Amino acid sequence: MKKISLLIVILAVFLHGCVTSGRFSNTTRVESTPLKHQKYTGQCWSFASTSLIEAEAMRLGYDIPELSSFYFVYLNYLDNAEDYINNNGTSRLNKGDLTFSVLEVFEKHGAIPESVYDGNLAVLTTKKQMMNRWKEEDEMNALIKQKLDSLINTDASLDESLGIVENILNKYIGQIPERFTFKNETETPRTFADKYVPLNSKDYIELTSYNHHPFNQKVMLEIPANWRFKKYLNLPIESFMSTIDNALNNGFSLAWDGDIGAKEGFKDNGYVRVKGEYEDEKLISQEQRQSAYQRGTTRDDHNMHLVGYTYDRNGEKFYMLKTHGGKTKGWTDFITCQKIILD
Repeated sequence: MKKISLLIVILAVFLHGCVTSGRFSNTTRVESTPLKHQKYTGQCWSFASTSLIEAEAMRLGYDIPELSSFYFVYLNYLDNAEDYINNNGTSRLNKGDLTFSVLEVFEKHGAIPESVYDGNLAVLTTKKQMMNRWKEEDEMNALIKQKLDSLINTDASLDESLGIVENILNKYIGQIPERFTFKNETETPRTFADKYVPLNSKDYIELTSYNHHPFNQKVMLEIPANWRFKKYLNLPIESFMSTIDNALNNGFSLAWDGDIGAKEGFKDNGYVRVKGEYEDEKLISQEQRQSAYQRGTTRDDHNMHLVGYTYDRNGEKFYMLKTHGGKTKGWTDFITCQKIILD
């Protein structure tokens, strides 16, 4: 189960240079922007989803710059904080999230270029600095929760509470600009998005495949990061996988959120194999997938941009995912129901 996606966001109605050896052939892939270094931040959901938006704009013929992932992170923190306040501190408040949230922030607020706002990532050049940033994000999350709990107990106003959250975000990841210059024009996030990334978030649908909900209906998937209580179209596993292939074959990419078994992976001649309970299975059945989900042996721990598929020398199919190890590492990985490999 650790080798099959927990949920997928598919584009409604698409890597560069990753299959470089003779190990793979018959490759189908979608054009996307270059790998961007996440620098050990806990925001893979935004990096993958931002990459998906970029690829969609490229598919539609728009010449766009790389977009700021942390713009979506900043505004999503405010949405999450507001939800936490409205629920008197009983709902989820954490840094992990889903593609849903990027699309919602994009729809409400627009976007800005990475060159305008990078969430203070550019200054991180060493592994020590990057690991420290991870700790700082944990510190930021804890501070936001601590402050909100205190404000809830004193019946502070929503505006006052969100203002304090903004101050914390400004300190840790930098203040987002209300206006900026792009191509010698003054833009806002809204005008920039309307001009350079004119996508409609309602053109996208979220898919999953679990049999504790009825198939071919939209259902609310019970995972911690789904604090917005969004619904997925629940498909039988065969339809789930064929829909993925159909999207890729027709030039669409997907945001993939699932369990990569990061703590159990190991390198073997350039491959990273995911060690899990169904590792030796040729295909994972609906029942196996369901069992692993219900027993908690799989979880949504990483979000990547699914951009194609390829075949190895034995004819086995691998899905290609763009992950954000960064330009300094410069790798893209491939995933099947059996294993993840790097090339």
